[in-house]
Amino acid sequence: MSSELIVNRVPESTNNSLRAWSAADELLISHLNETKTESVLIYNDAFGYLSAHAQPRKVFGALDAKSQEKATLENFATNSLDSENFVSTSLLSEMTEKLEMGMMKIPKSLELFELFLSHFVKNASKNATLLCGFMTRNFTKHLLEIAEEYFEEVEQSLSKKKARLLVLKNPKKVSVKSMIKSIPFGDEELKQYFGVFSSNHIDYATQFLIENLEPPEVVNSALDLASGNGVLAKEIQKKFPESELFLVDDSQLAVESSKLNLKGENISFFHNNNLEDIASNSLDYVVSNPPFHVEYEIDISLPLRLFRAVEKKLVNEGKFQLVANSHLNYKPHLEKIFKRVSVVFDNDKFVVYSCYKRWDKNQEW
Repeated sequence: MSSELIVNRVPESTNNSLRAWSAADELLISHLNETKTESVLIYNDAFGYLSAHAQPRKVFGALDAKSQEKATLENFATNSLDSENFVSTSLLSEMTEKLEMGMMKIPKSLELFELFLSHFVKNASKNATLLCGFMTRNFTKHLLEIAEEYFEEVEQSLSKKKARLLVLKNPKKVSVKSMIKSIPFGDEELKQYFGVFSSNHIDYATQFLIENLEPPEVVNSALDLASGNGVLAKEIQKKFPESELFLVDDSQLAVESSKLNLKGENISFFHNNNLEDIASNSLDYVVSNPPFHVEYEIDISLPLRLFRAVEKKLVNEGKFQLVANSHLNYKPHLEKIFKRVSVVFDNDKFVVYSCYKRWDKNQEW
């Protein structure tokens, strides 16, 4: 496949220094091109660089994020690649065929790395090989320890442009291991899949938001944006059990985790990276601990895009509460989108903002 392919970050970032691939992706493709495989199972391909450069092979994309799938298909279209050569497959189900080759950009989360390995072993042939790329600055010996649980042979490549590969061969016959864990929170226990944000405890920023929630007096419909395991939605459900609840997250593993923790006929779950599934002018209340990372990179284009979408979905005088790290300084950005923005609570680490779509000009604040 030609190196002249155009692979963009999708959606486009306002930070022009961020690329859609790294030297680790380039190293993966270089090693793949030394093989004669006709199909490949790919993990954690953020913007479709691996999938595009694997053509004309058949690509099975085991992608957790909806944004990854959308970016891959858009970059296929940009380069006039055959989208029928890309098949999206769920991380939570087994495939109908066993593959001999896999590729992975190693994720930041060690738990997600293990979930990927578990999925590959279930769907690989006896002599399969999995190529795992990473930047050397992100290496930890735990990667080797986890890999050795799942493969007979674990080797490291030489470094090139500060990137290396783990070359994993001959999957082991491992016993089935649950990829769901429990997290205590107050007098409850929440469940979530490996790799979902904040794996050992409820994130401290989320806890700070929960402690300082100030919902409107009447909430007929509410959204938990970037919902993770659903803990924020669960708090709203306690306060407004009759309210219609919507949960949206880019991660399939997060959405499926939230389904383990929330039950009710008035709850809707959406695996998406935008709010296209929510009607405009329909929400009384939105809460969020929004993402601002793509793996190791900070990209505030992500939350700003979500903030603009939230404003369109709120009813008049609807309220949006979010928590953010203090250093992000979202207030100037929020004030360009919402009619009124207040810093309601803050400490040395986090800020809780309250934003309103519209207010009565005669109302005193």
